[in-house]
Amino acid sequence: MERTSRIPGDVKVVVPPARAGVLRDQLPPLAVITLTVVAAGFGLAATGAVAWLVVGAVCVVGIALQLLSMRSELALGPAFAADADHVWVRLGGFFAPRSVRLDWPEITGIGIREWQGHRRSARARFLTVQLTGDALAALSRLPGRRRRDVSGTLGAPLAISDQRKAISLDEAFRGLRFLAPDGVRFTND
Repeated sequence: MERTSRIPGDVKVVVPPARAGVLRDQLPPLAVITLTVVAAGFGLAATGAVAWLVVGAVCVVGIALQLLSMRSELALGPAFAADADHVWVRLGGFFAPRSVRLDWPEITGIGIREWQGHRRSARARFLTVQLTGDALAALSRLPGRRRRDVSGTLGAPLAISDQRKAISLDEAFRGLRFLAPDGVRFTND
């Protein structure tokens, strides 16, 4: 296992972000926050109340965070990639991408898992990656790794969701079956 900053986009299986999906989901809140900044500016000009200045400042911070979130999803590369030798999984990263490169022998299983939240509309599908004990230990020792464990919820230490992805997880799953060595178990819940 090796920590890496970029996931290559020119390998056999790549799960890139869907630009249209990211923009569709992120632009409406950005527009509302921007309109609130404009309204706060008019409120400050009309009344001179400091409260409008505070509202405007909070909204400007919100705009900056929204733009950084969009940049993180769109400009920092794909979430997942694989070739005959390696598998890359994006671990996160807000300002710079954080990813891990795994050798196929470090992977024991690949699966597709559906997650259902408390609300009916809260559901997503995930591509999960099971690791050997040594690889799991190495993953937990990575510096700067946030200690958010998805194993309890998804049954695997690494996972990517299907939200705002340019290809379906089913397509990636089929491509991984072709690339994986014989010892890797595939499950589809």
